[in-house]
Formats: sequence, structure tokens, C-alpha cells
Amino acid sequence: MSPKTGKNMKETATEAFERGNLLAAAGQFEAAIAAFDRCLAHDAGDWQALANRANARMKLKHYPQALDDYLQAAALNPAAGSIKCNLAVLLKELGELALAENLLRELLTAEPGHVDGWGNLGVVLQYALRYEESVACQRRAIELGGPSPARLNNLGNALSCALRLDEAVAAYRAGLDLAPGDADLSFNLSIALFLQGNYSAAWPLYEARWSSVLVPRYSERRWQGEELGSRTLLLWAEQGLGDTLQMARFLPVLRRRHPDARLVLAVPRTFLRLFGQFDGVELVELDVATPPHDVQIPLMSLPGVLGVELETLPTAPYLQALPAWQARLPVAGPGRLRVGVVWETGSWGVGIADHGRQNKSVPLELFSRLFDVPSVDFISLQLGELPAGLEGKVQAAPIADFADTAAVIGQLDLVLSVDTSVVHLAGAMGKPVWVLMRAESAPFFMADGEASPWYPSMRILRQHRPGEWDEVIARAAQELSGLCSAKPLAAG
Repeated sequence: MSPKTGKNMKETATEAFERGNLLAAAGQFEAAIAAFDRCLAHDAGDWQALANRANARMKLKHYPQALDDYLQAAALNPAAGSIKCNLAVLLKELGELALAENLLRELLTAEPGHVDGWGNLGVVLQYALRYEESVACQRRAIELGGPSPARLNNLGNALSCALRLDEAVAAYRAGLDLAPGDADLSFNLSIALFLQGNYSAAWPLYEARWSSVLVPRYSERRWQGEELGSRTLLLWAEQGLGDTLQMARFLPVLRRRHPDARLVLAVPRTFLRLFGQFDGVELVELDVATPPHDVQIPLMSLPGVLGVELETLPTAPYLQALPAWQARLPVAGPGRLRVGVVWETGSWGVGIADHGRQNKSVPLELFSRLFDVPSVDFISLQLGELPAGLEGKVQAAPIADFADTAAVIGQLDLVLSVDTSVVHLAGAMGKPVWVLMRAESAPFFMADGEASPWYPSMRILRQHRPGEWDEVIARAAQELSGLCSAKPLAAG
């Protein structure tokens, strides 16, 4: 730093800069930003203070302010590779993958030995669904910088997305050899093991999610599977709606194993009517109040505590439509099938935070090719109003909660959907359901094959290439046409 003021001002600016770095290293990012503010008040042209303030703002997800700082720093020092590298990370977070890739390739042209540049390019290419290129970049980063927990984690992630699962597991384990107990490595390893069907090894590692990607609602008095007696166990939904539907199958198992216990399940309001059919389970709305309890467990930890393995999954239907639901779908014409459809999952955020949702969803203009299949009445199970242009092709169903969705599904011959909560509900009801699955698959859907170990009534139609739905939709349309000329599926 070179403030143009006197000695005391120079010392004050230097001290502010050093304090900002110390605070950032300690995770006190708001205080670090304030320190860099004081430094920049002395010298607005201090590119390093701007870059470091941008890094702190990135940690707090203050992306617009971080972008301003990075751009100012880059203008002051265009040759600084660290700025380009971190700016590319920000562009990735904003969902600007092409810009991030171009910036990193520019950096690596100038500095081919930039280790973080190779690693970050690998991450960007992973989000761009270019997994083999991503693997190559992560291997290059390891060649240049040596193995580290973070680099091996990045390599494992790219390999896992490419479904090179044996290699992914080896990468994660190598990282854990360097950093035993690392939460990110442990959690990501559990996902690869789930995809392989190695549940006994995966469940304990899956608990690392609480230190990696999630914050628990409750952390004290965790139930470890011991005898409950007459005590009260609080179970609580922790992740997506589909996960809650999937893990609800274990409630009857728990009830049988602990007949004298009081079981309380906290779930979002949308489940309260539907889950009322579980005998011996009290329901409360999640986050409204904490019911008194002796011990607690998040719902997705339940199968691990119960010792569930792939071969011992309970697969009988465990949910049904409520008989009191009055609204009915129009009567289907002779020889016609009624098929419920979902083409996109709910919003997960903005920028790269919504990447997973986009990857799981099928663009409506492509999905709409299914609506040309004759002798099929399509029923939308998608929440909200029908998009323009679907009039006369798809019927909307009155849905306010999952009890309504179950009632509609109960009147259908088939559900055809992307990977979202509706497929879990259909599978839980034993209804025939076809899942349109992305190439990367999902933890509990295995890496390949059409069958689901969790739902006997489910078929999985998989992408052959990441991001390419055309072949999947063409296959679904062809097979749907075949159903229309064969014996109709039984509506349950």
C-alpha cells in the first residue's frame, strides 16, 4: 500500500488492511468489510483491499457489491490472476458459466501453472455438464499443486457426476486420508455410495450433512436408536418435500418396533391431511411450535438408525388417497388413458443455486411433444396456473396440498414426471410412475437401470447424455403410444 498521506495515516491504513485480513481469516466477514472500508478511505486505489473486501462480500453472498469490488480491482491491476480467478467464481455463482469459463481460460493462457485456475475451471465445467473435461481440469490442478482435501473433493464431485463412481469413492477416501472427518468429503462420499447401493457404508457418512450443507433445527437429545419405551420421539422433516414422502415409509416400521413410544412428526402444512393416515403418529406443523419431547431425530436419519440396507427396504405401498376428498376428474373417454404430468421442479433460488432445478426439469416446449400422443388425457400435477398455450392439451387439477395431489393420482392410469415430489407420492401409493431422470441420476435412484429399489411401481427413463432430453421424451412418447393400444394400466 502507498497512501499519499503522512506516516500516521499510512500506519492506520496498513493496520486496517491487516486487521481486515485477520478478521476474514476468522470468519468475521462483516467486521472484515468494515476494516477494508477504513483502509480504502485512505486509498481508494488500493486494489488488494478492494479484492479482499470482495472476497469477504462473496462469503456473505453480497454478490452485487462483490462484483463491483472485483471489477474495480481488475481495472487497477489487470494482470492479477487472483482477481480473475475469484471474479470467475463469482460469475459462476451468478449463473454466468460462459463468462466464468472465458475468464479462467484467459487466466490459464497467461499463467498455465495457476492451480486454483484449473480447479475453478473444473467446477465451472462441472456445472456446465461437461464432466469429462471437468475431471481433466481437476486432475491437472492436483498434478500442479499436489493432492489436498479440497482438490480431491472437487475431483470426486466431477467423477461422481460422470457416474465414474469407483473413482469418485477413491478420490473422496484419499481426501479423507489427508483430512479425517472432513464434512464435505464425508457427505459427498455418502452420495456416491448411495448411488452404488452401499447403504450400510453411506448412512453414517450422510450425517456429515449437518456440518457440510445443512443446519439442524434441533441438535440436542438426538435419538441414536436405543429402546424408547414410553418416551416421546420427535421426528422432523429436514429437506425437500420428496425426501419427506420417501422417508415416511419408515414410520410404520418405527411404530412396530417401539409400540409404547409417543411418536410426533413435524412436517410442512401440505402434509398434515395426507399423513393423518399413519396410525399412532401425532402430526404438528413444522416451525410453528416445538412440541415437548424426550429425544429427536431428523427424518432422513431414520433409516440409518434403523439399519436399513438396500435389500431390506420396505417397498409395499404406504399412502393412499383419502376417501373423503369429493372433487373428481372428468370421466375418461372409452379407450383413453389418464396421465398425470410434471415437467419442472420448484424454484431453488437464483443463479447457480437454481442450477439443480434447471437440470432436473424439462423445457416445456420439449415436454409438450408428449401432448401429441393420441388417446391420452393429460392432467397437470404442476402447482399453479397452466402456462399459456396448453389450453385443450392439458387439464388443470384442483390441488391445494398433498392430500389433493394423492386424490388426483388415485384417479390416474400413470404419472409421468421429472424427478420431484410427485414421483415419490405416486410410488408411495403404488401407482405406475415413469420418472424422467437426468444423466447424473440422484442418490436414491441408483446409477443405472430402469427399476427403483424404493418403489416397485416406478420406471426410470434416463438421459444418455447430460442435459439432453430429446431422446428421453421421444422414448416416453413412443412407449405412451404403445400403452394406448394395449391393455390400460389399472387405476388405483
